[in-house]
Amino acid sequence: MSPEEPQLAEAIAAVIREHGPRRVPLETVLAAAATVDRTAAVSVGWRRRVLSAITSLVGDGVITAPRTRFDRSADPPLPAYVTRCEVRPWRGETREAIIWHADLEWVAIGDEFGEWSASERAFLALVNAWLPLRRRMIVPLRERSLDITGDDKELESRLFGPLFSPGRLTLDLLRCEPCWPPVERRVFGEGPCLVIENYTTYVSLARRAERLGFTGQIVWGGGNQVRTRLRALAAGGERPVACWYFGDIDAGGFRVARSAWECAAELGFEDLRPARGLYRLALGQGERRRTRTPPRMSETTVEWVRSWLGAELGASCLIIARSGKRVVQENVGAELLATTTLEDWFDGE
Repeated sequence: MSPEEPQLAEAIAAVIREHGPRRVPLETVLAAAATVDRTAAVSVGWRRRVLSAITSLVGDGVITAPRTRFDRSADPPLPAYVTRCEVRPWRGETREAIIWHADLEWVAIGDEFGEWSASERAFLALVNAWLPLRRRMIVPLRERSLDITGDDKELESRLFGPLFSPGRLTLDLLRCEPCWPPVERRVFGEGPCLVIENYTTYVSLARRAERLGFTGQIVWGGGNQVRTRLRALAAGGERPVACWYFGDIDAGGFRVARSAWECAAELGFEDLRPARGLYRLALGQGERRRTRTPPRMSETTVEWVRSWLGAELGASCLIIARSGKRVVQENVGAELLATTTLEDWFDGE
């Protein structure tokens, strides 16, 4: 560990070891660091201390950091996420022996050197057991996922990951085909993508975007279905040149926004940024209404909101979300949008 920030590095490493997915978002890293010194998170030089701890963990081989994806909301920029380095077993370490199918020769080679994580190996073992039983019929992706793994969404979650990179698993090998719900969107050009959580606001924004000469596309995120919408775009070979998001200002809305942000990162999209201007319009015009259920926001989500929206806007939104109130995005309706320009939507970008 770096002698400069050993406590921060140790706290971050401990959380990373217990984190489910190998990719750990920056807000989780920041929350882990804050457990060491909660007052330091608002002090000058805090991000530099965190960067020092991250750098030491990279040097020790605990994590890797992306080369191009950074949170630049403050100085210095920090990696948008880090990836846990899986602990590889020593060659010859006892491991349950598997006779791999001929179509999985690449798995056998990697298995010899402990290349696969426990999760990846367990998944590949299920594929291996299924392959001798496969039939000729091509079925939808989720049906095949249920057939192989018992989880209808397992294949979908891995489709854009390393196990489906060239020369590895394919949909043809698994006798299945993509089956994505249609993506409701308005395409005006090849420019940026604006994802809208709710349908009514999507309609109003799309109509105004057309009048303003917007050159990108407006996409209906579908609330909790936003991951499926983004994966459907990726399956069609789309990688937006820039991506923004606008949703409700409440605990649920930010959980959906965070889910969309994580999915965009997994798919290799450009960072999913907040349409800060639209959020400010909602704050300025929207009535604060009490939610039907108490707010549930984890500390990692709270930290993510601060980082994603920026300190000032994030603080204003969190006051509402954490108090059990909400501002729905429908407050930014057709009449208000008629007074805006595109610059008003993406204020602060």
